[in-house]
Amino acid sequence: MKDQQLSASYQTLVNRTNPKLMTHDDQNPYSSKLILIIDSVPEMQRALTMTLASFGANKVEFATRPGDAMAKLARYSFDIVLCDFDLGNGYDGLHLLEEAKTRNLLKQSCVFMIVSGERRSQRVLAAAELEPDGYLIKPFTGEQLRVRLDRAMRRREAFRCVDDALKQNDLLVAINSCNDRISQGDEFALDFMRLRGSLSLKIGDYLSAKSLYEEVMAIKAQPWAQLGLAKSLTQLKQYDEAKVMFDEVLSKNGRVMEAYDWLAKLYEAQNDMSAAQETLENAVQLSPLAIRRQKELAEVAVQNHDYDTAERALKKTIDVAKYSVYRAVEDYAALARVQIAKGDLQSANQTAGTVRREFRHNAVAEWMATIIDSQVFKKQGQPHRGRELLDEAIKRMPELEEKLSQQAKMELIQACYAQGREDVGNSMVQQIVRNNHDNQHVLERLTRIYEQVDRLEVGKQLIAENVQSVVDINNQAVRLAQSGQLEDAVQMFMQAVEELPQNQQILLNAVNAILAMVHRKGWHETHMAHAYHFLERVRQMDPLNGKYQKLQHSYRQVIEQHGKQQWTPVLPKTEEELAAEAAAAEEAAAQAAALKANKGKPVPAPGKTVS
Repeated sequence: MKDQQLSASYQTLVNRTNPKLMTHDDQNPYSSKLILIIDSVPEMQRALTMTLASFGANKVEFATRPGDAMAKLARYSFDIVLCDFDLGNGYDGLHLLEEAKTRNLLKQSCVFMIVSGERRSQRVLAAAELEPDGYLIKPFTGEQLRVRLDRAMRRREAFRCVDDALKQNDLLVAINSCNDRISQGDEFALDFMRLRGSLSLKIGDYLSAKSLYEEVMAIKAQPWAQLGLAKSLTQLKQYDEAKVMFDEVLSKNGRVMEAYDWLAKLYEAQNDMSAAQETLENAVQLSPLAIRRQKELAEVAVQNHDYDTAERALKKTIDVAKYSVYRAVEDYAALARVQIAKGDLQSANQTAGTVRREFRHNAVAEWMATIIDSQVFKKQGQPHRGRELLDEAIKRMPELEEKLSQQAKMELIQACYAQGREDVGNSMVQQIVRNNHDNQHVLERLTRIYEQVDRLEVGKQLIAENVQSVVDINNQAVRLAQSGQLEDAVQMFMQAVEELPQNQQILLNAVNAILAMVHRKGWHETHMAHAYHFLERVRQMDPLNGKYQKLQHSYRQVIEQHGKQQWTPVLPKTEEELAAEAAAAEEAAAQAAALKANKGKPVPAPGKTVS
């Protein structure tokens, strides 16, 4: 049946292409476009290529597998992507679109169109959620493809002005470009307002986003503007107004999936976890393919001690993510934790086995499987064996730490508290809190761990103490800067960064103090090199951080003001690096002297002889 459908689609494309479209025009917009066709069937690749050639498109690349597609998207800047829905092994075009957007591989002006025979509502629903530029249902004619592409390209072409900025995650520049087009009364001004609103939300400028969406709503009641306004109100903690708007959006269209996500977030903020779970359950029934939503449902269900729902959501997460970049061993660990909480030790044991089988030769996966095993043994009445395995995982953590996600570390923390290793648990919590003292989501997750191991009050106190210790350091340095003691402030921030290398607020405040000092006292090579590296560290952690965006812009201004555009920021070597270099040079000199004394013969290593 599938072959018959494929043949019909192929013949439709080849035989029904509009003859009027066969002429070539040097000014044809398709002649300069780089196009990627993602389809595993050579016959469909040929059909689409012939149809595109009839439009004047002759720069076409192909990918047959998701991995090939992602590699080409990373290498080339495509103008059009035509992606088959079914990419095999449970992986589809929507997964690929989400990955490409998450990894920032698609420029804003790129047209991404999904081609499929799939008509089921959940598939179309997910497609609408991810906002491809079209959803072509097989069979379709060449003329239909041309019409859809023309419409999408015309709109996307307008966004070429923000491509470079968004590719570099320079959202302030992109926002300024949007403002220019809006003020000029651009044909697509409303689309630029929509983009500007979403960018303002991303960088945490909720007041600006709210103002923009209100401006749009005053002109015309756009559903996207109403949804954006509700998001802004949620972030500004105006929950009652936001809830009314989310309800209104859903009453008009019950398939606006983002409204469910944000409504659940609103309920969580109000600590109404039952309503949050019910909202997410309604959403996953409508659109079960969104990995992020399934994980959120699992997390909320665990807080409600609804382990059956949590298990189903995590299994769905694993199933959907299996052949994508979102495949994560942490999800298996979370599933095993839920199975242990249910008392289903056999299933938890099987999950550990699955981790070892599916993540073969992965040191982190083996480490996490060991943590799962340790908890299973404890529940089975073998606490000594469980403790041995936990101690083994703790011993291995330093060598793996750079590879461990925060979620992986939290799995170990939970196991430590459950099995009497409070010392390790406390130390790890202290490290995480001090590096994330202003990250409410992280602090809430740690609080939930304490709740699950019946240590809530002790945990709250430990978190509060460590948050306050960082706030005190930060405030002291800020006060120095405000009083004009910029050098002392910079020095204090430098010490704080050394102690808390992953704390974004400390890193950014250090950059702010450095830029203020250079502005007042002139160029300082070493401090500016530190500023560059601190900004780079934050970029790797959270490129959408609003304060990072502003300081990155200020940093570039300082570089330009001092004529240092070609300057290469190089940090001075640390004492440890200098000592290591001196030791290496001394050893090399000793080896050279020994060779000379031995008349060029090899020098034996200690305890050995050379014949």
